[in-house]
Order: sequence, then structure tokens, then C-alpha cells
Amino acid sequence: MTESTHSGGNADGPAQGLFHDLDELNHAVSGADLEVIQLEPGVIAVHAMSIDVGELSVDRGRVNQSLRIRGPLDAERYAVGLFHPGARAKLNGIPVDPSTLLFYTPGLELDGHLQASYGWTSLIIPAAWIESIAIAARDASFTSPHAGSNRLLPDQKKLQDLWAATDAITASRFQAEPCEQGGIQLALDVRNALGAVLSDFDTPSCKALSRTMSHYRTAQRAERYMRERVSEDCCIDDICAQLRVSRRYLEYAFADAFGTSPARYFRILRLHQVRRRLRNPEAATTVTAEALSHGFNHLGLFSTQYRALFGESPSSTLGSSDTASRRYQSS
Repeated sequence: MTESTHSGGNADGPAQGLFHDLDELNHAVSGADLEVIQLEPGVIAVHAMSIDVGELSVDRGRVNQSLRIRGPLDAERYAVGLFHPGARAKLNGIPVDPSTLLFYTPGLELDGHLQASYGWTSLIIPAAWIESIAIAARDASFTSPHAGSNRLLPDQKKLQDLWAATDAITASRFQAEPCEQGGIQLALDVRNALGAVLSDFDTPSCKALSRTMSHYRTAQRAERYMRERVSEDCCIDDICAQLRVSRRYLEYAFADAFGTSPARYFRILRLHQVRRRLRNPEAATTVTAEALSHGFNHLGLFSTQYRALFGESPSSTLGSSDTASRRYQSS
């Protein structure tokens, strides 16, 4: 697989890059510690950039493959997600698209899947902003630690105003000599536009989300069970018995929550675990040993599945790790 390509800005400019290596993607996502799992075969190309204006961070990106994503967000700041035309995702059990805005309290676990051609803009926002917006809106629920993840359905005109304010910040940071005072004013425009959105929104009914949240919780429990047994001889029927659900229900839950089947997802988890082991320069191992220890008893089929998902053979991954280790030891 091609290594990640970065196009770093100067000290005042945006951090940006084209990432083919998911392990390096988090360097371009503000205040998050995310695990990203490739769900579809092919070379990953994730365009990502991060722009800081004072305590405000603007992250933008798009993906070319379906991805599973999970991990904690910034523990000190709130996060707001806006979605580009054509974007579809299921995050924390909540379906999102360009008509919605996703609001997260600090430190929340982001958990879901992104479909191919997904594009996003996230605003990582100082707590003081949300406190002032809550006071102005006379609604303290924005600052509640129990608010968690909320899918908001704002007035489209106000959502477009927020998009426009965010676009202005992005454009300003690509100027040859960005003006700090102008950046502060643009950040205030974002805060004002966000205040208008958060002080006047409509949320979907609990009934409309009850089934999808039930699917999400079941898929989460099944995934935890899979991760605990990624190196064990465990099948989907064992998971169904443990969770006391039918195989059909588990398949519906995974398709809804993570965009794939439980059997396929368990295999992908194992392939990613093998890849991590092969890429670890300190792990004295072989391709055969890792394949067999993760339940891949047919080595030819394992190699085919590995190459299809990651775009390179497992021996190439191990060889790259050995080369990197020798370079480090000789430096």
C-alpha cells in the first residue's frame, strides 16, 4: 500500500494531507484519538485538513471508501459536525446527511461508519462558546454532560449561514499572509451562526430513532465480544448465543449500525489485527504464524483476502516493517 502523503502548511497555515495510511490519519484530526477500519477493498485516499483560529479548530475531509470509525473526541471542547453533499453516515446510532448537524459534548466516543464519498466539516469549539450560546438561548441543555450526541435538524437557511461562515475561515487561511485580526472576526461569525442554529432547532422523535438505536447497541455489544476473541476460534452463532439474539437480527443490526455483515466485519477485524502485528517492527513473527493465530486456516484464501483489502500482500507488509526496523537501528 502507498504510504501517506502530506502537504503541510506553514506555521500560520492549515495542516493538510492526502492519507493512504489510516494509522496516520489522526494527526490531521483535531483533539481526537480515533481508530479507523477499512471496510471495503482498495487503496484508501482520505483528504484531511485542520485549521486553527484561536481556540476554534475547523477540520475538513472526504473519504473514497467505506470506513468504520471509533474513538474519543476532544475532552475539553465541544464538536459540531456538518456534512457535505452526498454524505451518508451512521454515527453513534444516528443517521446523518447534509440536512443535519451533529452536536457532541466533550470527550464523547464517536462510533459508527462512513459511506464512500463521505465528506465532512467538523468544528471543535471552546466550552465558553457553548456556555454563552446556552445563556443567550435560555437553554442549559447544551452544556449538560448528559447531552451526549444529538442530531439536530436546523433551519436550512441558518445551516447555510454556518456553512458560509466556515467557508470564509477556510478561504482566509489559504491566503499568502492571513490576517490574525481578520481570523478572529471570522471565528466570531462562526460563533454567531452556530448560536442561531443551536437556539432554534428541531430534533427527530424518539420513536423514529428507537429501532436504529437498538440495532446500534446490539452491534456495539457484538463488536466488543469480537474484539475480546479476535484471536480465538469463535463464530457468529457463538456471538448470537451470547447476546441472545437471532442471527437474522444481528445481521440487520450490523447492516444498520456499521454498514456490513457481522461475519464480514469479524473477518475484517482479524485482518486489521494481523496487519498491525506484521507492521510492528518489534514483533518477531511470520505471516503464517499470524494468519493461523487469527483463525485463517486456509493460507491461500487469507493472502487473497488480505491483498484485496489492503492492496498489498501480507509478506510485503512484513517486509516493509523489517526494512523500517533496520533503518531505525542503523540511524
